[in-house]
Amino acid sequence: MNGRLFVGTVRAVRDGRHLVIGRDGTPIDVLFDGDDHPKIGGDVVGILRTDEDGNFRMSLGRSVADTLMTGNHRIVFSRNQTELTARTLARLLSRSESAVIAPGRGLSIERSPGTDDPDLDWAVSFFRSEADRLAIALNVIDVQAVSRAPWNSVALHDKTLPADIEGNGRAMHDLVRLLKSGFHPDCNRLIETISGMHEISVNFVLPYSPFAGALGFCREVSGMDRGHFPMTAMSMSDARRISSAKHIALAFAHAKLGAGAQRQAHVQQSRRTVHVANCFADAAAVMAFVASGGSIRSAEAYGDLKESSLYYGNKPGTKALRSGILEEATQRAIRAALDPLVLDRVSSARDVLTEAVRIARRVALPAMRFHGDEDFPTEMEWLSARGAAERVAVDLRSASRERANELATFYRDEVRDLVSQHDANDLAASRLIAFGGFHIPHRLENVFDEETQHIRRALTMPFESNEADKRRKPTIQRIRRSSAAIAEDDKLEFEMPMTP
Repeated sequence: MNGRLFVGTVRAVRDGRHLVIGRDGTPIDVLFDGDDHPKIGGDVVGILRTDEDGNFRMSLGRSVADTLMTGNHRIVFSRNQTELTARTLARLLSRSESAVIAPGRGLSIERSPGTDDPDLDWAVSFFRSEADRLAIALNVIDVQAVSRAPWNSVALHDKTLPADIEGNGRAMHDLVRLLKSGFHPDCNRLIETISGMHEISVNFVLPYSPFAGALGFCREVSGMDRGHFPMTAMSMSDARRISSAKHIALAFAHAKLGAGAQRQAHVQQSRRTVHVANCFADAAAVMAFVASGGSIRSAEAYGDLKESSLYYGNKPGTKALRSGILEEATQRAIRAALDPLVLDRVSSARDVLTEAVRIARRVALPAMRFHGDEDFPTEMEWLSARGAAERVAVDLRSASRERANELATFYRDEVRDLVSQHDANDLAASRLIAFGGFHIPHRLENVFDEETQHIRRALTMPFESNEADKRRKPTIQRIRRSSAAIAEDDKLEFEMPMTP
């Protein structure tokens, strides 16, 4: 059998064959020889051969170099994109497993089983065993590393974005959009339609925003505006762990919520299926969090925040909910997951995901709630949501000066914590100023300005003629722009190259 070096991304497994999408977008059913089989959503490099029965077969090596050493082979790259050669040879693509993805040096990414980010490392470690059992490649982006890295749209494609060897542009566009919006967390899926069937795999998981902090996370989850100040027992670490666990759990939703062992659930098919998937993921997140020693008070506060979204998430002047609020209203699933009898039954990732499926199917809102042009909470839901809102937030607009000063102390502590995490790197510091500004509470703008003043001063120093200062110029220009009022048509464009 003659062979050629083949590069592609695994998108599904059917009847023992792996559906692999090649660089030119062509789907191929491949039989993998040996005991080493790739994960769904992982990139592969191997020798593609055709046997006497016309079947495509491939064997995997530990690396591209190992594969090349197995014999004389033809390297085939479509579209004459020579940079793919360097990109491919720089990676260890074979036998793609669950990994944390971070920018590497040159045309490369770094794939590692863990990260020095303790909150993200916990979430990946907790779910890795179940991902391996289900042959799912968890490509989780190390947001702390990306926050410090220079990147642009091309660099994201060639350096950072995993599970996209076949050159799918939507995944790269989605990642750029999420990073430009402040590293908004997401579980990004690719749905291929092959022979009339949906084949679903995960491109990447963006677990949390490194610039939001606990207060920003609470505000996002509840849908409250900057006029409300979140008051929960949730620490920044708790918020990051719950967010990471939720979005990693979403990577299992299509595999776990299907109708049978060989069926995948199209969890983005309708608003109701999105809601069921969110119930599943949030239930799994709080069970994993508490089972690993996380604070039960923080998990309960997360349920209150979700419920309060039915109060805070309304359109001005009405009880009609904003788009996406009802799909994320998962408080019933969270509270079901925190039942002591349920928590006693879960310890491993497999236990957690199995129980989360039962909870999501039992407590998710019925399909009829997602019909119509607008969503409304029931009267009982709205009253309960108002009570939850009173438990998790203070209205800054009507708070006394003394109360506002007390809350300012809490906010100052969080800003100082965020600054300490990011001020050692010009790029991360500039992004903190830009994206952290999205979460400044009403009446507390001066706190953020005071705590980030030294960053602004350091990044707006007069230029010198040496080469290092010239390289800092793009970053400094962005800080100057972020310090001024930014018009709607003059938004910060972090997709431009920024080199410290």
